[in-house]
Amino acid sequence: MSVRLLWVFFVVLAACGDAETVTISPPTNNDNDSDVSVAVDAGSDLSENPDVATAPTLCGCFELDGTYCSATAQALAVEAGCELPDLDEGLWSCTAGQWSLESTCDSGCQAGETAGSDVCALPVCECFVQVAWCGSGAQKHAAAFDQPCRVPLLPEHDGDILACDGGNWVVKEACEKGCFEAPTGTPDYCVGTRTPQNPGWDACPDKPLLKSGLHPEASNRLRCAGVGASEISQTVGYAAASAGYHAPDGTADGKAYTAAVDIRTVGMTEAQIKTRLNKLASNGFAVWYRKPGSDGWPSSGAPHIHAVFAGVKMKAELRGQVRDWLNGRNGLSSHTTYRFWTPTAAMKKIVELLFERNYTP
Repeated sequence: MSVRLLWVFFVVLAACGDAETVTISPPTNNDNDSDVSVAVDAGSDLSENPDVATAPTLCGCFELDGTYCSATAQALAVEAGCELPDLDEGLWSCTAGQWSLESTCDSGCQAGETAGSDVCALPVCECFVQVAWCGSGAQKHAAAFDQPCRVPLLPEHDGDILACDGGNWVVKEACEKGCFEAPTGTPDYCVGTRTPQNPGWDACPDKPLLKSGLHPEASNRLRCAGVGASEISQTVGYAAASAGYHAPDGTADGKAYTAAVDIRTVGMTEAQIKTRLNKLASNGFAVWYRKPGSDGWPSSGAPHIHAVFAGVKMKAELRGQVRDWLNGRNGLSSHTTYRFWTPTAAMKKIVELLFERNYTP
């Protein structure tokens, strides 16, 4: 059978010296519709035929078998001068040069620390910080959820204090020397700064309770503020006039305590009362002088100092009073401005930091 025209397409094999027989179909020809088989040696020199196209080099798995974000793989392909199949957005697996889609990654794809270790990004966490959390510690907590999520602002702020503002993640404090991850339930803080455990107050020795119903730390701080046991008129109490504010807040060393304490002012001048308020605030108490007929306190009410130690767990009513005090208010249902006495910024900071042990100011 004669062949008037033969269209030959050469296929080059990668293995040197091997030959492969391929079937080549010539152009349509009424006189000759037969297939022709041609053997091509992988070592043949095709440079003499300028019409022969060189097949593009397909990318293998680059450095390692593993997983690659589609964008990462495409960038590596450009760098290596090879071509990839069309990779849709997502995470792709490459094994022995074969590419397959691992996941579409609904929350995006994240580069790994080494080649072939890319992963699907976790969804962003709703902000869960109550007071203060190191960025790194927050992520550890988020990774342990039943449905793990990721904390935004990381890794840039791993060593800073994060908080929530209107449900949004924010950097509450940049920590120059890093962040201390406190035990669960205790706010984290920057290393080398004032902390909820050491808010900048003077040292105070540990001694027996001044009076039952006090938290041990509050008792020590009352003593360091110059308050004697005989001056304390109420700790834990259930009087109707107290409206539940002196009910127990918890137990310490097996004994019930309240964060609230009332202190007598009989025989004291207003100047002496203000001096005592200064000392109490410097030792971690939100304090008010209940002066009859003043600052919302009724004329029929007994004069006394009402104090709330900010560093311990307490009922919602007392938490509201501490927040009122930090905002310059009277701690009563009227929430009006307190005018008898004003704490310094340093005193307010001590109380605020202590309160942050357990609550958001």
